[in-house]
Amino acid sequence: MAQTTVKRNWLFNAYQQVYPTGNALPELINWQQKQQTAGLKAIAILPDSTKEKLIHNAERANNYKWPSLPSSLYLDYKLTGTRVNYENLQGERRKMLSHLVIGELVDNKGKYIPQIVNGLWLLLEESTWVAPAHIVMQKEGADLANIENPYIDLNASRTALTVASIYSMLSPKFAAYSKVINGRILYELNRRIFDPYLKYDHFWWMGFKDNPVNNWNTYVNANSLQAALLVLKPGAKLDSLTAKLLKSTDNFINQYPEDGGCDEGPSYWDMAGGRLIQLMLILNQASEGKLDWSNKELLHRIGTYTYKMQIAGNYNVNFADANALYTQNPESVYEYGLMFKDKTLQEYASFLFKERKNQIPADDISDFLASAGIYNDLKNLPASAPYPQYSVLPDLQVFNARLKEGETKGLFFAAKGGNNAESHNHNDIGNFIVYADGKPALIDAGVGTYTAKTFSDKRYELWNVQSQWHNCPTINGVNQQDGKKFAASDFKYSNTNTLASVSMDIAHAYPAAAQVKKWNRSITLNRLENEISLADVFTLNAYKAPTELNFLTPYVAEQKKGELYFKEAGITMSFDVANFEVNMDEKPMDDIRIAKIWGEKLYRIRLTSKNKNTSGTYKILIRETKFSNNNNSR
Repeated sequence: MAQTTVKRNWLFNAYQQVYPTGNALPELINWQQKQQTAGLKAIAILPDSTKEKLIHNAERANNYKWPSLPSSLYLDYKLTGTRVNYENLQGERRKMLSHLVIGELVDNKGKYIPQIVNGLWLLLEESTWVAPAHIVMQKEGADLANIENPYIDLNASRTALTVASIYSMLSPKFAAYSKVINGRILYELNRRIFDPYLKYDHFWWMGFKDNPVNNWNTYVNANSLQAALLVLKPGAKLDSLTAKLLKSTDNFINQYPEDGGCDEGPSYWDMAGGRLIQLMLILNQASEGKLDWSNKELLHRIGTYTYKMQIAGNYNVNFADANALYTQNPESVYEYGLMFKDKTLQEYASFLFKERKNQIPADDISDFLASAGIYNDLKNLPASAPYPQYSVLPDLQVFNARLKEGETKGLFFAAKGGNNAESHNHNDIGNFIVYADGKPALIDAGVGTYTAKTFSDKRYELWNVQSQWHNCPTINGVNQQDGKKFAASDFKYSNTNTLASVSMDIAHAYPAAAQVKKWNRSITLNRLENEISLADVFTLNAYKAPTELNFLTPYVAEQKKGELYFKEAGITMSFDVANFEVNMDEKPMDDIRIAKIWGEKLYRIRLTSKNKNTSGTYKILIRETKFSNNNNSR
């Protein structure tokens, strides 16, 4: 998030004002009971075709052979840096458990209870709910979990919410099946989540050390709070836990930029702002409306960020570790629309729901219950994506613009300044992307498969986070460097009905070896001509090596004198042949996560300077072409 901290403390202050002497949420027991009633009612009115699919999932899960999670698999991360083998198997067990629970809620005949308890018991028996990649926070580092030194991570909090949601809906049936299971559930939730949360302040994501926090904060806090509200009784423990959770979440809001932008990108918003609204909503409900933050406009802007970063359909502006192809959680967007009485957000949520083909999430019981509750709202609302003419996040230094408001036809671009110490950072100051008729042309490759290297001191050895694999210049043979001081300056933007423009000096994104004094990059969309111009005005202290302008694309480019033709993208790129020679690099994709979005290969265009000038201007012109292939998709 933004580095500046403003002591807003909205959540805890409101809680303290409403419940100054403790004894909070006196109607919680009634609220807990309503969760089961409301959940069953919402499920009952789901379409028969949806119920049939849910029962099919449950039948398959009822014959599932629960796999073990051996210690050797957990140690994969320590020994090889691989995290997905354990996480995938662990995730499959939780998915099957959710399928069984949902099936039981639909069928309501007790058929799936024995297999549900089988899976639930295995989950409760796991030595840790913390992912192998996150257990590094214990004093032993990456290893098997030391259960005497408990930690709470994303996975642990998510598992806690899963278990609490199951308890909330099925505890009466569990009690009839076993006298032990309900007590064990409560014991494990207290041991693994509630007690460590109350005991410790040093978990980095809590933000109690005046340190930066990110999506971990809201994700863990929202999951943990909802789990607590579902299973604990009103009293001193819940009061203390809620107060501490809100103080921690305030650390997230206090660091949030006034523009409401998420520096982790739209796909991480679901775990950041998207979880924040769920935390606020559940407190609003459990307090019978007494806790309400609908007068805080910054919180509203956190919701509107979602559609400001939408390009077309499920394509999003994907700077840093964000995915280009992603559909945000309709439920979270809709909840922002409800809290702030924002019709645009509500209809955008319906749009997202229909982009997901009206499918209700069934792999996680808590997501399923939340979505079932608003299924008819999302289905019946008008579906509309606002597609703003332009959007700007001045604090994050992100700007985008399109040819015409409300449409995806024509050219679209997005550009960023900022600094190279942002959350999930890539070295990408001055990076920009271009889409034509809603399809990618010049791209940001985005995030690869997470490994041990991703969040280590070797992160910047990964090709996809380096500046030369973004649409950024390599100056005097030198690329950008990571760190807060490597940043853009003089960020400016403007928008009229005919022109949209953004500019910034990116010289300070490069180390001293680049010998760059000034590098003013400006990008302008001419709406009358439907063309984008890039101008780099530079001053170097000395010439050391040829400068290269890098451009990344998923398409092969055809070169003609002074122009590059991207037929599949429907654009041409014009340049001065007196200034540049063209080099093209083919990058086979061995990363499944990136290949899934962009295909088997990416291509980098390097316009390499021919002269040894220490000052001057480089200009590039991008236009749509008559051979645009609008049917192409990836």
